[in-house]
Amino acid sequence: MINIILFTSLLYFVQLILPMSLAKRAGEAPAESARRALHNLRESLPVFFTFALLSIYLNVEANTLLALIWLVLRIVFVLIYATGFNTKPANEDGYVAQPLRSLAWFGSIICLIMMGINLI
Repeated sequence: MINIILFTSLLYFVQLILPMSLAKRAGEAPAESARRALHNLRESLPVFFTFALLSIYLNVEANTLLALIWLVLRIVFVLIYATGFNTKPANEDGYVAQPLRSLAWFGSIICLIMMGINLI
């Protein structure tokens, strides 16, 4: 679990740098997407770190696989978000759908919920 926590910290560090890097190389639109992905990660990190540390403290081995799946889904999420992969045309309100991104996000939330249930 400690390795997953460290790789999650590395993911956060990479996502901190990504908007600046994309702004220089690909333009402002991908950089803005990377900023939004970073904001989304910041919202779930406190819950993940809390559950991961409690899993270590309480010796809940079942959460190790869930944490790994969560990390993989978060990596997939940022890749889809920043690259614009699977982007559907904007609707009349200007909303641009990315179904695969939503699926990755939903899967990561399910992993967090399951980690929390395992701690009970």
